[in-house]
Order: sequence, then C-alpha cells, then structure tokens
Amino acid sequence: MTKKLFIVTLFFLLSISSHSQNLVGPWSGTLTVQTGKIDIIFHITHNGQIFQGKMDVPAQHLKSIPIHEVKYQEPFITIDLPNLGIKYTGHVLDDEHIEGKFEQGGFSFPMTLFKDLEIETPLKKPQEPLPPYPYVSKEVKFKNEKANILLAGTFTRPTDVKKYPTVILISGSGPQDRNQEILGHKSFLLLADELTKKGIAVLRFDDRGTGESSGNFKAASTLDFSTDVEAAYQYLLSRKDVDPTKIGLLGHSEGGTIAGIVASKNKNIDFIVLMASPGLRGKELMLHQKALIEKKGGIHDHAIAKNQKIFSGAYSIVINNEQPLFDKLADYFQHQFDHQLNDQQINNLARTFSSNWMKEFIKLDPATYFSTVTCPVLALNGTKDVQVITKENLDAINNALKKAGNTDIDIEEIKGVNHLFQECDTGLPNEYGEIEQTLSPVLLEKVTTWVTIKTK
Repeated sequence: MTKKLFIVTLFFLLSISSHSQNLVGPWSGTLTVQTGKIDIIFHITHNGQIFQGKMDVPAQHLKSIPIHEVKYQEPFITIDLPNLGIKYTGHVLDDEHIEGKFEQGGFSFPMTLFKDLEIETPLKKPQEPLPPYPYVSKEVKFKNEKANILLAGTFTRPTDVKKYPTVILISGSGPQDRNQEILGHKSFLLLADELTKKGIAVLRFDDRGTGESSGNFKAASTLDFSTDVEAAYQYLLSRKDVDPTKIGLLGHSEGGTIAGIVASKNKNIDFIVLMASPGLRGKELMLHQKALIEKKGGIHDHAIAKNQKIFSGAYSIVINNEQPLFDKLADYFQHQFDHQLNDQQINNLARTFSSNWMKEFIKLDPATYFSTVTCPVLALNGTKDVQVITKENLDAINNALKKAGNTDIDIEEIKGVNHLFQECDTGLPNEYGEIEQTLSPVLLEKVTTWVTIKTK
C-alpha cells in the first residue's frame, strides 16, 4: 500500500514537471474594463517543486509584484495575489494560450493569456524633472499632533538662503504619494519643479498611511486630511527659509476642497490655487461624474438613468445614516441589482459606501467653506474633465467665494484638458496613462505666473 502511494505521488510530481517547462515564462493578457484596457503580465517560474511568479502592470508602472501562489492542476491554473484582492483562474488550452478570468474586488473580467507576447513599453514622460535639480531639495518629516502621526515629504527652494513664499501641494482622492503619481505621471513633482525655478518654495508630502507617512489612510476622512495640511502649515512656520506671511495652498481635485477647509479656518493662509476642485456637494458631484463617464463610455441612456436612480438612493441611505449602515446598503444593492451581482460584489459596494471617507464626502458641501474664504483664489478646470464637471463646479466655487465678499478671484476654464490637466481626446480616465504629457504648458504657465504675482 505504501509502495503504491509512493508510485502515484511520483507520477503526479513527474506530470507537473513535464508541464512546468511549458508554463514557465511570461504570459501576457489585456484586461478590458468599462474605462479602457490594461495590459497584465504574469512571469511564471518553477523551482523544481512548485510554481512561483511575479506580476507586472506596465501602464501603472507596477513591476515584479510577488504572486502569493501559483497552482496548476492540469489543465487548470490559479494565480493568486490576496493582498491586492486579485485572482486569475484559467484553462491551459495549449503551450501558448490560457483562457480564463481575472477577478478583483468582487468583479470578474474575461482575459486570455498569450505566451511570450510582447507588451508595448509604457510611454515616456518627457516633462518629468530629473536630478540634479537647480535648487535645494530636502527630505523632511513633520508631525500632526492632533492625529499623532508623522508625515514625510520633500521641501524645495531656490539655492539662495533667504525667506521664500511657499506653497503646500495637496493631493486628490485616494492614497497618493508626495508626487501625486498617477499612471506614471508625477504631476506634483513637475509643479514643484516649475514653481521652485520661479522662486517659490514648495512642500509636498505623502498622504497619511502612504509612502513614508504613518497613519491609517482607509480610516481617514476629508476633514482628517485637512488636519494634515494644517500640520504642514505649522511645520513651515518653524523654518527660517519660509516667509510666514506668504504661505499658500494648491489642491488638486479633493485637495482643492481640503485647501478650502484649511483656508476657511486659518485666516493666515495667503492664497489658494484650486485645480479641478469640486464646488458641488459630494452626492451631486459623484452622480454628475458617473453619468458623464458612462455616457462618454458608450453606455445607453436608459442604463445611465437606471444607475443614477440606484446610486442616488444609495447616497441617500448614507446621508440619512440608516443603521446598521452596511447591512442596509447590502440589502438595497441586492434588491436594486436583482441578483445580477454576487455576494462579494454586493459586499464590496456596501463596504465602499459605508467607509468613513464616503460617509463624509457624500454629505460635504465645499461651498460651506469657500463662502468664508477671503484670500486670493485661482480656480482652474479643464473643458474635457469628466470627473469634476467644469462649468457647474467653477460656478459653485465662484458664487461661494462672492458670498464671503472675496473680490480677488480668478476663475478660468482651460480648453482641451482632462481632470489631470493633460491635453487629450475624450477626457476619459482610460486615456490618462496613454498620454505622454503630464501637465499642459498652459496650466503650468497660469499657475506659476499667478502665484508669482500674488506673492510679490
């Protein structure tokens, strides 16, 4: 009996070994989602006993992400990255094709893998500044005493030793590093470079719980993030190379809302720059965003209207704080989607909508804060922005600032640029990583010129 078991086991091991050479190597596929296409590469290896591997996502500059487990039981393969919530399950058709599905966050997409298929090299980013820089660039750390977290960033200033007007850069939604790197574009690195070369010092920092900053990003809300910016302001006051009377804020997207919150409370803020910043209440903003992205993505008007009704209802549940919130949302989505989504997809939606950030953002009205901001304001948005609709949000910001009696307001639309201020075609998010340009030269000129004038 023992001998028989050994023979069966040996046969199983030899069977795997004979196929391992065919599975070893790069397997490439294209993931097609609503907003575009994403190339995925799995590099499969075999150490003589088990399969291992790493994953690349070239467009997102993600390389050699360790795969937790590669299982092969002829003819099926499973590639598992639980830390990212990713699983690929496939049927090995032959030595060059695997047909399967890519799952993440409860959603499933078909994806066929091809052996040794070359993926196009990601576009270069010609605007990205490279060292050595013609100015001082120092790594810094400062504490948010209120949250008891340590924030890490980079401070840049011209080489001459004196007190400089200074800008704090505030990133948009989602965990961002100090460069606000999105799909390989380091917009805050470029902004800091341009401003510093024009004589303006800049502080940019990793969001809490991101990069080298401590803290818990997932547990934080927009108001929590505003305390990080206030901590950055207090830190700048301690520096001898900063003019304490000329410290301003520049926020992109949600970062603009945060700039408004900080400036409404701290009247010593000298100026603020708003780049694609919301002016509408969170619920209204997100419904506008969803409808426009779906329309530009080719979704039928009837489906768009149905989604608007479903998500508006979900936002109302959150705003009314119905308890238990997670269960209420899960039941609601289950009923609305009429069992078209599986339990994991329903739970992911409910979890997203019941997060601390979402609960606050949906209710948050930026006008509440902008209506008390009296310092100079530059508000810019792109005509092809599908995430923060241009006219409606700029009008809301303008009206709120006027309520504060603010007379130093510059509002402008920049033609042909998207939410990231890249010159673009449709403005849809799937283009972001396909465009070489990081920031429109028009945007850079307007921001640097305006800040220079206001800080003279």
